[in-house]
Amino acid sequence: MEQLEVVFGLFVVLAVIATLARRIEVPYPILLVLGGLAIGLIPGLPRVEVDPDLILLVFLPPLLYAAAVAMPPRELRDNLRPISLLAVGLVLLTMTAVAVVAHATIDGLSWAAGFTLGAIVSPPDPVAAVAIANRLGLPRRLVTILEGEGLFNDATALVAYRLARAAVVTGTFSLLEVGVRFVVAAVGAVAIGLAVGWAAKVVLGRLVDPAVENTVQLLVPFAAYVPAERLGASGILATLTTGLFIARYGPSVVTSAGRLQGQGLWDILVFILEGISFILIGLGLRPVLGALTGRSLSMLVGQAALVCAVVILIRIVWVFSAGALSRSLRTRPGQAGWRNHAVVAWAGMRGVVSLAAALALPLRTDTGAPFPQRDLLIFLSSSVILVTLVGQGLTLPPLIRKLDVVEPAERAAREEAETRLRLARAALERLNDLELELDLPDEYVEGLRQRYQRIVDRYSAGPGEAAEADDERLRQIMRDVQLELLAAERAELLRIRVEHGLSQQVYRRLSHDLDIEELRLSR
Repeated sequence: MEQLEVVFGLFVVLAVIATLARRIEVPYPILLVLGGLAIGLIPGLPRVEVDPDLILLVFLPPLLYAAAVAMPPRELRDNLRPISLLAVGLVLLTMTAVAVVAHATIDGLSWAAGFTLGAIVSPPDPVAAVAIANRLGLPRRLVTILEGEGLFNDATALVAYRLARAAVVTGTFSLLEVGVRFVVAAVGAVAIGLAVGWAAKVVLGRLVDPAVENTVQLLVPFAAYVPAERLGASGILATLTTGLFIARYGPSVVTSAGRLQGQGLWDILVFILEGISFILIGLGLRPVLGALTGRSLSMLVGQAALVCAVVILIRIVWVFSAGALSRSLRTRPGQAGWRNHAVVAWAGMRGVVSLAAALALPLRTDTGAPFPQRDLLIFLSSSVILVTLVGQGLTLPPLIRKLDVVEPAERAAREEAETRLRLARAALERLNDLELELDLPDEYVEGLRQRYQRIVDRYSAGPGEAAEADDERLRQIMRDVQLELLAAERAELLRIRVEHGLSQQVYRRLSHDLDIEELRLSR
């Protein structure tokens, strides 16, 4: 019963803090971490301890899968070089730099334990950064780079983390053996991910029930993660591979009803998992602080500050110095690239992956000895998460505004107009073919042709700024009118249901149609 109360309490905290964050326009992960920390320090409250393996299994696969499925394949391919430099090169460099500094400054810390700490704090979490970027209108290419980095750096860091942790537990370390195991884990994960993705595509292509479709999609990330982990490969990389495969081939086999239902389902699931994970970051600091009561506070603060400084400075130096990355961050010809560099360099907040990896450190080695300085490693990891997430998260929005690194609003409008024009022309071409193939009523064909021709004429005209502004005002007025009409329809539907009776099947179908139209107008 107590566990149910804790879960219920977490949901209440999530809802309250997320609502408050929206009102004060602060990224909700930051407030959730601070809220979890404040709650964890309240005397008398029960300690909330979550199995770290449960975090890795329950939280990461669906979050990573959802992000991979949402990633546009073309944009990912076009930005693969800068993403790779951040997600592989920067992660390995950060891990090495942290290991060197930690080994040199922390008495008795082995190289393997130092590399373990480096692997834990090396992967940034893009949730807060992307939320800020989308709200402030950061150029789409920079958002894609940050999202892509968040997808791939988890796989790099967690494979390295598992190998470094194994070296601490077993007491043996071979660079050649580690390299071979790294490659085998990566190749095996990709193979498993592709196999699961292909199987999921086949299964989804044979389903027509939206509820069953989305149930299968919920199981897909776990179907990739669990076998990969059991076989010694990277479950994170396998899940990522499956998600990217489904992003490319899934839309052609999933039904429209399944997509509509799945969009809301995944939005809720991702919000809950991300929200609770950030609360757990704050709550997890309480037992860590309690375990370090015998250590010098000044020394702990100094060690934490040093590790945080290394993590932040390495990213800044890498972003500004990596030539290929520097060229890629110039989103427009002739643009002052250093502004984009500054934003990407400061968007290195750590999050749930680092938390899960830190908590997953074993209590003992194979010899039965305690894991060397486990509590200190968890404290340092938690400090990096807190400093980067809160410190950089709160200062990133003013930095973006100060540097004026935003994408012009007309670019998105122009892209939408060009795409709508292409869609309408494709529909007209297909309509001409169907008119020849099928015996369709002339008035029906002409009505469809006029509808799509109006779209073509509308988006082919290319009006000036003043005309565009007038047109936007007219569209807003028409949207408001249509929303009022839909409200009248809904009120009448509810009245009929209450006063005259209406079958549930008919009510759900009509209500669904009204919901779809209202959602279209509200976007």
